Formats: sequence, C-alpha cells, structure tokens
Amino acid sequence: MNKIAAFICYAGCSGIASLLPHTAYASSPAWVTLEPQSDSSGVLVMSSDVKRLTTVSKTFGFLPPLSWKLAFDEKRGDMTMAEFIPINETLNDWSNLMCMQGFNGLAEDIEPAEFLDSMADTYKEHCQGEVIYQPLGSMKVEGYEAVHGLLGCTSMPNIHNASAVVSASYITSPRGEMGYFTVISDNENIYLVHKSIRTAVFTKETVPITQSNYRDFMAEH
Repeated sequence: MNKIAAFICYAGCSGIASLLPHTAYASSPAWVTLEPQSDSSGVLVMSSDVKRLTTVSKTFGFLPPLSWKLAFDEKRGDMTMAEFIPINETLNDWSNLMCMQGFNGLAEDIEPAEFLDSMADTYKEHCQGEVIYQPLGSMKVEGYEAVHGLLGCTSMPNIHNASAVVSASYITSPRGEMGYFTVISDNENIYLVHKSIRTAVFTKETVPITQSNYRDFMAEH
C-alpha cells in the first residue's frame, strides 16, 4: 500500500467502517475547550496537534458548540484526529458529529480535490445504499487552499464498536449519513474537516443536506 492509499484508508471518522475501534485508542470524553486547562480542572487538555486542528478548522467555519464534548482523539504517525459530539451522545450512537484530521507532509503527494474524491470512493466501499457526492468547488481562505463538498450514504451500516461495557461489536439497523466536507492544504499538510449527521435511511430525492441548505446546516448549533 503506498503512502497516499494508506492515508485515505484511515481518513474516515466514525461513520466509515474502515476505522479501527475507538476503544483501542480513545481518550475519555471531555467538555470542549479550546484554551489550555490544568490537569486538576477535570477537563481534558488538548494536545498541541489537536489545537492546531481546531485553529485551521475554525478558519473554515468548523468549530463545535461549547456544549459538545471531545469524544475521541488520536495521533498515529503523521495523522492526528479529533472527534466532537453532543454531550449527551456517544460514538456508538451519535446523531451529530464534527471530525477534524491532519495529515503531516501529505500535501506534496496529493491535491485536496483528489483527496476528497478518494473519500467518496471510501464511502462507496461501505455504503449499503447510494453514495451522495456533490463537489462544491475550490476556495481560498487566509492563504489556505481548499475544496469542499457534500458526501454521504442513503443507508450506512450502523456499527457499534466494543467498549468497556459492551463486550463485542454489533450491528443494528442502518442509518442515513450525510455531511459537509472540506479538505484544506497549507502546501505542506492536508487537513480534512467535516460536520455530519445521522438520520433515518433516506433516498436520493430526500437528501437532508443539499447545496441549497448546507450553509444553514453549518450555522446550526
């Protein structure tokens, strides 16, 4: 497997089945905080890598509400990932999710548009229904080059990973999954940020996030 393929294989968040179980590497859930906190505060201290992710993500309008929690973060080689969900949800049963990932040094090997296309291909490997993929073009914000688009699946397997209280992984009824994705390049690194929702299974005619309403979706808290 080449470098690009390896990154793309692991570039999914909770909704994509190619992820390893969160319980193998996950930190404990914590309230969202973007400022340094002492260990005695009871709030998970974000690593410098995660803080970098949130800084880049905020530039492009991705910042979780303060009532959300950092539910999972991991650094593996050149990849850093952080996932945020509402405080009353879990990674095994979420309805809203914001994911941020950074890939150090990858910008030399792949363009943002190619990376986003590869993400769509990853969805095709796991989607039980129809993949919804609508590229929205390129943009540039504060010197960052980026592409954005809508990506989802009308019927995605609902996989519940094993945890401290659940001895084995299991699958329940599929859910629809849809999100707004942005891939960002700073000429050295690639960043993938997206906000997604899970709903009842839908059709191509009833997609919940479209070109006409994705801005409203991103503005929701």
